[in-house]
Amino acid sequence: MKKILVAIDGSDASMHAARTAATLAKGLGATLTLAHVVPPTFVPPEVPFGVQPWTEEAVKAGERLLERAATELGVTCERQNITGSPAERLADLAEQGAFDLVVVGSKGRGAVSRVLIGSVTDRLVHICKRPILVVR
Repeated sequence: MKKILVAIDGSDASMHAARTAATLAKGLGATLTLAHVVPPTFVPPEVPFGVQPWTEEAVKAGERLLERAATELGVTCERQNITGSPAERLADLAEQGAFDLVVVGSKGRGAVSRVLIGSVTDRLVHICKRPILVVR
């Protein structure tokens, strides 16, 4: 195992998963990549401005989140801040990057994921072709 991808969304569960992934990477001599996905922003058509300002701010927040996570973990790692549907984009990244393992937390931050506990994780487990470790 040489490449580990870990999904970060700012939740306690994702940081717990990141710490687990960092420990695994260190023990296995693997590289670690932190990934954050900015979900699409939808605005009703009657709103006089587009989603661009919100998307730009969300991307900047994602960069800050990845920086904080890397600092907290105390490891050198690659960072990917991407936009789109979280589960689909993570699955694509895992496949395209030929990652040996994808590590995710069991719960996310979003309001929907609080109701449907781990909805992104659940979707990712079903569509990702790479091995996944769900950390509780």
